[in-house]
Amino acid sequence: MDKNLQIAVLADIHSNHVALTACLDYIFNRGISKFIFLGDYVSDCPYPQKTMEIIYHLMDKYPCTIIRGNREEYALNYRKSQNKNWKPNSASGALLYNYENLLEKDLDFFESLSNRALVRYDSCPEITICHGSPENSRELLYEDGKNTKEVLNTLETDYLLCAHTHIQFCREYSGKKIINPGSVGVPWFHGGKTQFAILHGNEKEWDHEFVQLSYDVEQVMTEYRESGLNEMAPSWARMTRESLRTGIDRSSQVVSRVAELSEGQEWPDFPQEMWERAIAEIWKEIQEI
Repeated sequence: MDKNLQIAVLADIHSNHVALTACLDYIFNRGISKFIFLGDYVSDCPYPQKTMEIIYHLMDKYPCTIIRGNREEYALNYRKSQNKNWKPNSASGALLYNYENLLEKDLDFFESLSNRALVRYDSCPEITICHGSPENSRELLYEDGKNTKEVLNTLETDYLLCAHTHIQFCREYSGKKIINPGSVGVPWFHGGKTQFAILHGNEKEWDHEFVQLSYDVEQVMTEYRESGLNEMAPSWARMTRESLRTGIDRSSQVVSRVAELSEGQEWPDFPQEMWERAIAEIWKEIQEI
């Protein structure tokens, strides 16, 4: 067995194929050719089909373990739903744009994926992988969360790879280790640099290496303008662009405030003027982007 087996772990790409390409260039330059993908491959950024084409190519050429995230589940649930209520607006426009730009092939691929898996490489220790938590793709496992400790207490392996929070961290608790590689596509902190992790394994243990890289954010901004996504989801696209440039996310605060302001209205019918008001309140001196 390779005495220092290396696995690239990528998550939360969110259709940012530009950031994904930068990560892959670095990974291949390091001589790494095994991959774990932890879900949320599409939505929020333009041209989801470009991200899917990259993933299919990697699957054809290299050993890849792939599970689905909550964004893939959203698309699958929408395909099955009788109530097609997504529309071009700040609440659901990004989801609708994503759905309309995916192929049946992509949705079928999402359907084929599990939302968790147990993986083993050679004689290295077994790893549990998931998007949110092993039981719920939308559960948020933060570094010091009570639920994080509860999940680790009942974990059947000594290692858990998870994503969803867009925050890189590693924590050991009761002899078990949880690793979040951060987000490739809409990264938080580190000035908006794209993020992933590299696992280094042997017969006894897995260690981790966190990577943050600069990439061509302005190319993504150009694609927002060219793709029509800015018009399809005005305020949501604006918030995502701000996160890409700064690594700071305010979306949950804005959505909560929009819901408060939109009395009598339910998602996804929150009025556009309430989005603008919430952004003005929460981003006191927002820069136009």
